[in-house]
Amino acid sequence: MDGHAVPLMFLLIVFCWPAVALCANSNAETKSEIFESTIIKDKGDYGVLIDGRRYRVTESTIILDLLGKKIPLCDLPIPCNAMVEYQLIEDQNPVCLRIEVKRLLEDSKDSS
Repeated sequence: MDGHAVPLMFLLIVFCWPAVALCANSNAETKSEIFESTIIKDKGDYGVLIDGRRYRVTESTIILDLLGKKIPLCDLPIPCNAMVEYQLIEDQNPVCLRIEVKRLLEDSKDSS
């Protein structure tokens, strides 16, 4: 049995390496990006609209009001100036990870 250990380890490395490399590459693609200050112009069931592009909001998205209190998407005042942390996903709209309201803009409303 000891005579088979080295060839078996070699085969494991050769055949598993592409899977390990693929996992490492996919983790690199999930890096988040941040708008330090951007205007959220609209919202809906899909999420929010920033610079004409839709950004999805999920159950795990953290949304904070001016006081730092967690709020649901329906209470997000629109339009507002916010810090938005998001994740780009290939062939899909980006996903918001965190939205922090920094400033209310004229005519801000919180109804969707």
